[in-house]
Amino acid sequence: ERAEGGPTAAQVVRGLTEAAECGLPALAEERLAELAAVLPASGTLPELLAGLDLLDRVAAGHLPGLAALRAPAPSDTPDAPVTLPARLAHAVELLTSAAVRQVDGLTGSEEPEDARALLELAQRADRVGGIRLADALARLAADGTPLIAAAAGAVRVLTGHEQADTFGVRVASWVDAAVDGPSRAALVSRLTGVLTAAGPLLTVGVAALDPLLHRVVELDDAAFLARLPALRGGFDTLSPAARDRLLDTVEERLGERVDLAGADDPAELARRAVADLAARDLLARLGLPVPSPGGPEGNAPATHPLGPAPTTASAATAPPATCATVTPSPPGPGHPHPRTPEEGTKTDTGQAPSPETSPGARPGTGSDTATRAGKRPAPAPTGGSAPTPALTLAPADRWRLVLGRRPDQLPSGAARLATALDELYGAGRGEGSRGGLPMPGQGRGGREASFPGVREWSEELAALFGPGVREEVLAAAAATGRQDVLTELDPAAATPSVELLRTVLRYAGGLPEARLAALRPLVRRLVDELTRQLATRLRPALTGTMQARPTRRPGGRLDLPRTLRANLATARRAEDGTVRVVPEKPVFRSRARRSADWRLILVTDVSGSMEASTIWSALTASVLAGVPTLSTHFLAFSTEVVDLTGHVHDPLSLLLEVSVGGGTHIAAGLRHARSLITVPSRTLVVVISDFEEGAPLGGLLSEVRALVATGCHVLGCASLDDAGRPRYSTGVAGQLVAAGMPVAALSPLELARWIGEKTA
Repeated sequence: ERAEGGPTAAQVVRGLTEAAECGLPALAEERLAELAAVLPASGTLPELLAGLDLLDRVAAGHLPGLAALRAPAPSDTPDAPVTLPARLAHAVELLTSAAVRQVDGLTGSEEPEDARALLELAQRADRVGGIRLADALARLAADGTPLIAAAAGAVRVLTGHEQADTFGVRVASWVDAAVDGPSRAALVSRLTGVLTAAGPLLTVGVAALDPLLHRVVELDDAAFLARLPALRGGFDTLSPAARDRLLDTVEERLGERVDLAGADDPAELARRAVADLAARDLLARLGLPVPSPGGPEGNAPATHPLGPAPTTASAATAPPATCATVTPSPPGPGHPHPRTPEEGTKTDTGQAPSPETSPGARPGTGSDTATRAGKRPAPAPTGGSAPTPALTLAPADRWRLVLGRRPDQLPSGAARLATALDELYGAGRGEGSRGGLPMPGQGRGGREASFPGVREWSEELAALFGPGVREEVLAAAAATGRQDVLTELDPAAATPSVELLRTVLRYAGGLPEARLAALRPLVRRLVDELTRQLATRLRPALTGTMQARPTRRPGGRLDLPRTLRANLATARRAEDGTVRVVPEKPVFRSRARRSADWRLILVTDVSGSMEASTIWSALTASVLAGVPTLSTHFLAFSTEVVDLTGHVHDPLSLLLEVSVGGGTHIAAGLRHARSLITVPSRTLVVVISDFEEGAPLGGLLSEVRALVATGCHVLGCASLDDAGRPRYSTGVAGQLVAAGMPVAALSPLELARWIGEKTA
């Protein structure tokens, strides 16, 4: 460690743990001093929390190695060493302050692990006190990525900084906003963030759950099916057992959970039926009104169990404790129109489209269902009113589909939806999954066999959800590691996005050449379209790299100073004393190549945490390579450095050459960049990284100081994406700024403006 410049944060935590467990007080004392010095300066939030947990164990006496340091020093010794409790308290204060500062570095995070770390820090603040997180959480909730913003909002509810009902309304609004591919992807990320940070919040927090429950129930069939894969993907964050508990809560809120204690005994059911009939006969003999099973006056009650009935769905009430739930069926030839609320039972939610258009319909006819419910079908409504949106899927069936549980209770049509989504999500992970083994009543969508191949699955997805949602589901399957679905993505129909390109490139490198050749049209279209869109925005910002040349030809911008000097002979003083110049010889500006070019060196971190920024860096480099006055170099580094400058003019070739993954050694990348500098005053060095340096920090700071000393222009980009939201180590970034390297989170457009200003 000393030969490499000192220990890293991970080495310090591991070293202190091992020294204390092995009973080595001298080494443990040395590691404790390093912990207080190294971890606050360079540790990530998970590393800082691991260090705080370790200090808690030491303070509680759970590690024997530091017991010899616990004896207090004699009070009459003037230079007595500081006792262990005082040193621990000082180290805890340093690490806690660094952890709070690191929260701002999570703004651009898309990792569920960061959401868990945020929750752990909030729980620590609630347990020990003295940690102020309200402002940092508010900033994350407002400016973070969908995942981290949603996680911060959930943590704010848990810590009492926001009301649960207010947050619940916001969660329901995410479902409303999921109208296209990007918004549905954001819905998945938001639900992942909420459920990762505070999964039980929806299970036990009725105020947070009810708005979302209402929204899923109120959607018409088409809108629900368009959002179903995204909803299922978000709730797949929970373990199967957690989803079972949430489904129990949902059914209870919907009024569909019936206490069946003792009801499975036929003798007991018969005794209750006889008593009920005897009571009805007694009421009839006494001349008292006999209530109908459906409610007063034979009509179903019009009160929704969760409150006022929604406007887009008919009323629903809880059934009697001994009555089975009856679900409406698609109308037959005798029922072409939607039934009125008086005709339906508890789960009747409106018009039912034909079985071909609504896979969730139960078998049977509308008249049969109404007859079983004790009601006669009402005549079809007349008039010119707008048709009621189709609401065939029962509320409980919708939530069984969303949570992917109890498929054996779904009707046959809805089971097709469950089977198609189970092909992607399977049985889930964690508590209740039983290692992927089938559980009683928890099998695949219930009745259909699994798909023989990806083509059949793709065709089923298109038939159930439409081609647009099909592309999203296949892309999500590719992101989980299923390489066979990549061949089913249609290059002409795929919507270009960095997320889809990242998914395809993640597995393109491991494919044989024959399969890679089939993917090249898709990758080429994605890259070309994204590069074209980026170039349209960047080129106006790069006009500063072109020199203005005076000309008499009109077409460029007017060069006012030169025009005035060229027309001084026409100057005349007016009667009011002002001087007027008649521009007989106007001079305009035109672009000209500079005689001396600038050199741009992009030093790009391609470690596992920088996947999205790597794609943006490659696309940006290809656009900048087309600027005549810039000589663009592209260095990719993780633990090693690769010079990919030869591919910078072809973004597809550049992206296929980049291998994302591994650790982070920023100092090595800067060392190679320094070897490429020939004219420091005309050299731009841009480092794109999250600055989570895996090597000792001393080497990185030395390289930064050496670059600054040469006189070149240095900039650190904490992230490079379209939103400019960073995820980076604030401790390391602060030390780089002190060493002379400015650090900022930029979008490609802002980076192009910085380059244009420097080279103007």
